Amino acid sequence: DKPKNTGVECPQCSKGEILERKSRRGKVFFSCSTYPDCDYAVWNRPVNEPCPECNFPITTIKTTKRAGTERVCPKKECNFSEPVEETEAEIPAEQG
Repeated sequence: DKPKNTGVECPQCSKGEILERKSRRGKVFFSCSTYPDCDYAVWNRPVNEPCPECNFPITTIKTTKRAGTERVCPKKECNFSEPVEETEAEIPAEQG
């Protein structure tokens, strides 16, 4: 599978765009298109909405059984998270 462009600019290098890729084990992750020059990568789907708490340029959509779907800041130091309506997140249903 070819990596899919998410249309989100890399918050680390600002040169590349975040691509949806698959790990060797088939798990989806998101990383910078300029890799190996830039090693930015996240497990959750990035969105072009800055964090309202720390102003990090992107946030990510995370779904868990406990909390449901939320928009979270990918920075470890920042604890921002807010609930997201499923329709708002535009996450395709997982097949299989």
